[in-house]
Amino acid sequence: MSSLGRYAQTCPIIYGVGAINVLGEEVKKLGCSKVMVVSDENVSRLEIYAKGKKSLQDAGVQVVEFTKVIPDPPDYIINEGGENAKAEQIDGIVAIGGGSPMDAAKGINVLVNNPGPVNQYFGNPFYQPGVPVVMVVTTAGTGSESTSVGVITDTINDVKNSVIVNATLGILDPEATVSVPPEMTAATAMDAFAHAAEAITAKMPNPKSELLSVAAIKKIMANLPEAMADGNNLKARGELLLASNFAGIAFNDALVHLGHCIAHSAGAKFHVTHGIVCALALPEVMKYAAKIDAEKVKIIGEAMDISFSGLESVGEIGEMVAEAIRIFNRKVQIKSFKDLGISRADLLAIAPMVFKDACYNFVPKELKNEEVNTILGEIYDNYQ
Repeated sequence: MSSLGRYAQTCPIIYGVGAINVLGEEVKKLGCSKVMVVSDENVSRLEIYAKGKKSLQDAGVQVVEFTKVIPDPPDYIINEGGENAKAEQIDGIVAIGGGSPMDAAKGINVLVNNPGPVNQYFGNPFYQPGVPVVMVVTTAGTGSESTSVGVITDTINDVKNSVIVNATLGILDPEATVSVPPEMTAATAMDAFAHAAEAITAKMPNPKSELLSVAAIKKIMANLPEAMADGNNLKARGELLLASNFAGIAFNDALVHLGHCIAHSAGAKFHVTHGIVCALALPEVMKYAAKIDAEKVKIIGEAMDISFSGLESVGEIGEMVAEAIRIFNRKVQIKSFKDLGISRADLLAIAPMVFKDACYNFVPKELKNEEVNTILGEIYDNYQ
């Protein structure tokens, strides 16, 4: 029965310039009177945060602030947030931020009605449900508002793990992303690009994921360079937010695979930005995926405006798409592993971690150790 496709959508979305202004009334509609706002120090200083807080207060919702979230949120911060949430007897959570605050909010929600620490709920969907969670998205990348996972760093085992939680509502306001600098705009968008490309080539693809992924890739190709050139371009910012959201919905069902195994492993080992490693891994991952189903890789190429004659071999399809991604990576100034100060030998040394990553369960075809070594070596050699 594994060939059956599944698709869903985890939560409704409100989209558009000024969407932040309806936050208070929407939270009120969910029956909340006292919410914890989960964020990080940087975001908490932004205008969008102040607007969100004001909207909540104007609607008569009490606000408890928790702005201690750090990148790749560790378990101990989630546990502290959970204790605070219980002590304050909150009845709702609002995340304002990118992937890390959204993940943290999901983790904290697991602890609202359950004993800590959060570590005992990794991969476990069976717990007392929490409270409504509203996501105000400030980076166009992770699509966490529409996925069922909250990624948390397990500091006991020094790996990334995850809780299974859905958001109740997502708010996508292009104005929330205007302050994201060009380098981070590129990294987050390429994370979304990887979500889309890996969802299309996944072990269990489905038509909805494919449709949304193609739309996401087209939007990123057309709008990422513009958003990097002018951060205040609300049309480009809005299109990237939609791309991120579409790719999030897509991969929540179809799942991601080898590229994310590599990105998680390199992220844990070298502490490099997740989206950058996703971008660097993707060309070689597409060559690997073409050997399994070249037609799926062709769909990605067509979304990137590659013209195929129909006479290409499997290898040629893989290489054409890989090279198009490398060219786009250069265009949006993605640094190579060499530029990031990582040696070839060090990159190859993460091979055992790739097999242990949770996403390895979803690779479309099992790999041998030497195949992963070859892929890692080519990621290094073919993008300098």
